[in-house]
Amino acid sequence: MQLNIHILTHPIIRKLADEITYKNSYEEPISNDSEKILGMLIFYETLRKWLKIDNLYIKKVDIFKESYFSNQLDKYLIITNIIECHNILADVNKIIPKAHLRDMNLYSKITPINYYTEQQEYKIIIFEKFLKNFNIIKTINYLQNNDEINLNNIKIVCITCNNNILKYIAQKYPRLNVYTTKII
Repeated sequence: MQLNIHILTHPIIRKLADEITYKNSYEEPISNDSEKILGMLIFYETLRKWLKIDNLYIKKVDIFKESYFSNQLDKYLIITNIIECHNILADVNKIIPKAHLRDMNLYSKITPINYYTEQQEYKIIIFEKFLKNFNIIKTINYLQNNDEINLNNIKIVCITCNNNILKYIAQKYPRLNVYTTKII
């Protein structure tokens, strides 16, 4: 079984991702608005199949009202480097209202940390701006070994990712889904 790599090709996502990648490589300041918009769009594309919206129709004597609500039973956990990615994740709660954020460094340490007793119920998104080191492997190892997380409930999201890291992930965890704008 091969690793499922999804290249996000929407023109606005590509434009913003290229702008952020270019400015990051030349250490220029990046616009907070660009990062917020990119974060919203990337998470929208990633979660389209996971998010369920329920319709509620209310009929009164002379009015018909329709409302939309996200499924309250779904739980989402976003694991990321909060310090590095706080701008991108600033408006994600508009798409996923009850998402929980956890710092990636908590999962890469040797000592086990039990944040959730029912963590198996969460749909997990591991987000890195630029997937260029093997810390993500430590995080996935921790989740699978200590918390017994089903790999079908994990998605990896990044702006760009390194080809060598993808090969390593494909060998070790071929069932994972990776969402990115570019493979370097």
